[in-house]
Order: sequence, then C-alpha cells, then structure tokens
Amino acid sequence: MNKHIPTCVAMVRPKKFGFNAQTAGNNAFQNNIESFTPQQIQDIALLEFDNMVNLLKSNQIKVKVFQDNAGDTPDSIFPNNWFSTFTKETILYPMYSENRRKERKPNIYNKISNDLRKPLNTKLLKNEKKGGILEGTGSLVAHYEAKTAFAALSPRTTSETLDKFEELTEYKTVRFRANGPDGNLIYHTNVMLTMGDEYAIIATDSILEEDRQRVLDSLKDVGVEPLEISNEQAYENFAGNMLQLQNGKGDKFLVMSAQAKSSLTSEQKDRIENKFGNTILAPAIHMIEKIGGGSARCMMAEIFF
Repeated sequence: MNKHIPTCVAMVRPKKFGFNAQTAGNNAFQNNIESFTPQQIQDIALLEFDNMVNLLKSNQIKVKVFQDNAGDTPDSIFPNNWFSTFTKETILYPMYSENRRKERKPNIYNKISNDLRKPLNTKLLKNEKKGGILEGTGSLVAHYEAKTAFAALSPRTTSETLDKFEELTEYKTVRFRANGPDGNLIYHTNVMLTMGDEYAIIATDSILEEDRQRVLDSLKDVGVEPLEISNEQAYENFAGNMLQLQNGKGDKFLVMSAQAKSSLTSEQKDRIENKFGNTILAPAIHMIEKIGGGSARCMMAEIFF
C-alpha cells in the first residue's frame, strides 16, 4: 500500500446535468448538443455515472456517492473543483462561475470533514469576490508525497490564490502557462497533466515554450518520469484527465475514459500497465465529456483518510 495513492473517492450524482453557459467562455472542451433534449442528456449522463461507480466498486475501490438535489448546478458531477482532502484539512476552493459556487453543499463538506476528522478550511473563499480563483484539483495537480502542486495559470487558477494556498499548506507550487485547443490559456491543469506515483502523463506541447523545460525539470525533481501525450490526445480525447487510485489490497489503477484509452498508443498503454504496474479502468462517459467539457478525473474527488 502506498499511503499517497487514494483508496476512496467522492462522486456527486447529478440532478440536472447539462451544458453550463456560465463556464463555456473559458472551457473550450464544452459542447452544446441540441440534437438531444435536456432530459435525454440527463438520463444518459446518469447511466454513464452509475456505470462508472459500479466499475470502481467492482475493483474494490471505495466510492462515496452524494446525490445532488439542486436543479441549477449543471456541473455538480465534477466535485473535485470545490473541495480537497489531500492536506491536513478539508479545504473549500473559490470557483469562477456563480452557479458552480452553489455546488459547495454543507451537507457534503461537513460530512466529509467530520468523517475524516479533518477541520474545514474556508480561508481561500475570501478571494472569490475579488476574482481570486483556484478550482481545487482541477487547478492543482499534485505529487502528494513530494508536497508539490503543478498549476497552469488561467482565469480559474490565479497567482494570488496560489500564494494563499501555499501559506495555508506545506505545499509549494510550480506555475506555468499552457494553451488549450482554442489558443487561450487552458482552463484546468488536470486536462493536460495527470500525476502518478512514479510517472506523469503530460501534454508537453501545450505548455508555452518558455515554461516547458522548467516544468519537465520540476517533474523529475519530484521523482516522476514524464509520459508524453500529444495535444490531440489531450484536447480531443481527454487523455490528460486521469486519476491514479488503489484498492485495499494495494492494486494500482489508472482511471480514464474509454475515449481517452482509445487514443493511447500501444506503447503508452504498455508503459502504464507493465512498466508502472497500473490496471487501466476506462468507463464510457461520452455524453459527460461532450457536454461538460470534463472527463473521468474531474468526476472524482480523492478522499484521504
């Protein structure tokens, strides 16, 4: 068992999943599909969600499922953006859009805080009204053993809030700039970077040239080997949006979407599975990806006991 790899995740079952117009301005991965009715989109998303939960549980990974009861939170299926438990506290994070701020539900964060006996820290929320945003483990891709978090700067990941995060925790941050498919700063770090215990899956070419070597050197400094993916794999197939988990027996898994897996080369899959010893779990979540602009990693918030 590696204490730095989570054995449990929290997931939120949506009440009304759909296209979020409030976030579409800086999330180039979202698509508004008008050929499906809102109810059809919700029904398909629920099927995808439930199948993913069942896949994780069938591999003895613990899943805490919370039911969203609000009808005005179309992105509630992505809880990793508003809380984390990888430090000594349960931290709440400042969110970019108004309707995503409604996802921070006291019944969820109080239960998690109490169950883990990790006190609630809301200090970062003071930055929210001033535009100081940091969207949890969407913004922060951390190597937990090295206490180092990588952060792609954007309107959803601001330097002043990263400064505050460093003050509140024992973590240092590696900040850089990366462009998304529209040529603007990528909206979340975890779309182009996945951190494993021994490796990091990274869309290297998305990083601005003047920052690129510094990021690669920093990954080596924390003791991981870069496994490079193309911008096409990251942008069109969510191949950077993955999460490493383990079960109670210490078996290691890398969770990604079916679309992400299908984009990987045989060599990339061989390194993940054989060199680094991870079983790939790849649920089909096509509707969630297409409409929400997020993938498997975004759906899981790690629970560290």
